Amino acid sequence: MLKTMLHLLLGCLFSATALAQPTTIRHLKGPPITADALTAGLARVFDSAHVAGLSVLVLAGSEVAYEHYFGTKDSRTHQPLDAETISYAASLTKPVTAYIFLRLVEQHVFALDTPVYRYLRHPIADYPKWQDLARDPAFRRITPRMLLSHSSGLPVLRDMYGPRLATIAPPGTQFFYSNEGFNLLGAVMEERTGLPLQTLAEREVFGPLHMNHTGFVWQARFAGNHAVGHDAAGTAIGYQLRISARGAGSMVTTPRDYAAFVQHVMARQGLSRKLYRQYFGRQISVTSQRGWGPRRDSLARQPDPQRKAWGLGWGLFRSPYGPAFWHGGHATGWQNLCVCYPRQKYTIILLSNSDNFERAADRVLRLCSGDTAALLEWSSFYDAATATDSAPVSIGK
Repeated sequence: MLKTMLHLLLGCLFSATALAQPTTIRHLKGPPITADALTAGLARVFDSAHVAGLSVLVLAGSEVAYEHYFGTKDSRTHQPLDAETISYAASLTKPVTAYIFLRLVEQHVFALDTPVYRYLRHPIADYPKWQDLARDPAFRRITPRMLLSHSSGLPVLRDMYGPRLATIAPPGTQFFYSNEGFNLLGAVMEERTGLPLQTLAEREVFGPLHMNHTGFVWQARFAGNHAVGHDAAGTAIGYQLRISARGAGSMVTTPRDYAAFVQHVMARQGLSRKLYRQYFGRQISVTSQRGWGPRRDSLARQPDPQRKAWGLGWGLFRSPYGPAFWHGGHATGWQNLCVCYPRQKYTIILLSNSDNFERAADRVLRLCSGDTAALLEWSSFYDAATATDSAPVSIGK
């Protein structure tokens, strides 16, 4: 109870420096709730799950409907998270990388269906990180569209299926979530343009959207206010000091910066109508039992009412509130989630510097939106058959 009261007090302090927020927040389902009731409910979940820190931002229409920061950015100093605390985005990087690539398609630098090897100045064998692909004849059939939709056949990580990087399925035939694919795409973007991915990001996204607390590589200005990752025991395990950009997941950001990006793409700005139809269009159906973990290679046997699929950077599913898109971000000490409902103009952005967040994510989403249909179980946030922490949580009155 003392911790909950402390979180509520800190929330009041932060709200004094934040933009004015509505006193009530509409839900996707059911009546609106008060900001105080939502904060109280989230604080109870936060405490019970032993999460080190959690940033919550809800967009309704073009406005920030709710914003709150729970816990600490570093358990060793007990400094609280705030609106400008830099957090590691992990795979929330991928939708941004995809948008940058599509901006370059708009500028006729790339085409979605041209094999990626044609954009390289040298044979793939000349690139030490990617030279294994020279032994794989399937590589020459891989296109940017396949890399963006995780249908290239490349594995999530190169050491999970053998000592060498190689395709594990024919390109264009099956969904396999792939960090390797997005990192290859980032390398191709740098090779073709002659510009670092960070520079491309600043030019196409961060600068125009005033995302001043976001970078694909670490910036000296971030040092004054950044979060530290924590393991399940609550031990601080460090922060992300990336000196080289990775298209799959090197980005650091804040909830407000990421919200600026999401608002931009929800409004379908910066790309043509044709490219937005593809960005959010079904490129490949997702038929695996899980996105990650031991069941990622097993096909589901039951019909899929959510019609899971992948677009060009975002995961897609059918919700009770219309088509939705989403992405997660996971690394040791960091667990993030963004879920968007375009018809409702509603988005939830969650950034956490704790390995304990995922087991509470379903309760946090229900409190923030009322939705229980997001793809958390498929995403391996929890398993309904064994979960003990997914009981409904009251938000109070």
